[in-house]
Amino acid sequence: MTENVNWFPKHMKDSEDLLKKNLKAVNIVFEVLDARAPLSSKDMNIDRIIGQKAKIVILNKCDLSSDDGNKQWVSFFNKGDTETALVSAVTGDGLKNITNLARKVITKAGIKSKSIRVMVAGIPNVGKSTLINCMAGKKKARAANKPGVTRAKQWIDAKSQFELLDTPGILRPREDKETVLNLAFIGTINDDVLDVGTLASDLIEKLVGIVPEELCARFKIDINDKTPLEILETIAAKRGCLMKGGMVDYIRVSGIVLSEFRKGRLGKITLEYPAC
Repeated sequence: MTENVNWFPKHMKDSEDLLKKNLKAVNIVFEVLDARAPLSSKDMNIDRIIGQKAKIVILNKCDLSSDDGNKQWVSFFNKGDTETALVSAVTGDGLKNITNLARKVITKAGIKSKSIRVMVAGIPNVGKSTLINCMAGKKKARAANKPGVTRAKQWIDAKSQFELLDTPGILRPREDKETVLNLAFIGTINDDVLDVGTLASDLIEKLVGIVPEELCARFKIDINDKTPLEILETIAAKRGCLMKGGMVDYIRVSGIVLSEFRKGRLGKITLEYPAC
């Protein structure tokens, strides 16, 4: 599933150039990560690109990740002397904390300006545009639950004297299989270029290892002594994803499993934790 996937088209190279070009126009960078997989959803080149520019890390979708995971990741980033905010751009939780942290970081950097210009950066589908719309109080930035929606920079006026620059997401090729799978699970890599049946089976294998009770409770199934594929087939029978002759509709049931996880219907789940 993780082989031969091209997710670094030319427009993403152009996006990196756009970030570099506009860096001088902002006071601070908001690096947006997915709280369910913060390390997997981090562009490892972002710190090189922004250099010494003031920055805060925003762990978005924290309402979908576990409370323990959120606590551990905030501690992890804070140890690196980076201010970190837990946010749900959909519900608006944590927005006030972003404002307070941004002003703290800017003051520490010696920046004195009534209007604070912010570059919102991150890989596709971590919720950058949704965050901007929430902060602005209006739907001004294009947002969708799929990667690759924002293709050009957008300046948006927001509350609390912020001016926000929405930037296209950059997703570089990843070599580590676990990282690639985490990105696919949370929807950062477009499902259209993946085998969703294999992806759903891989997700089930992951969930069996970290939240087996939640998986059983949500789908009302028994997973004892079953392989991930057998569990997927059991879910198909429970949800009526069967075709003529009783054959499993793997595409349909796989879509259900992926959607249920991504929408948080299996509970608050963190896919990865900081290394000890």
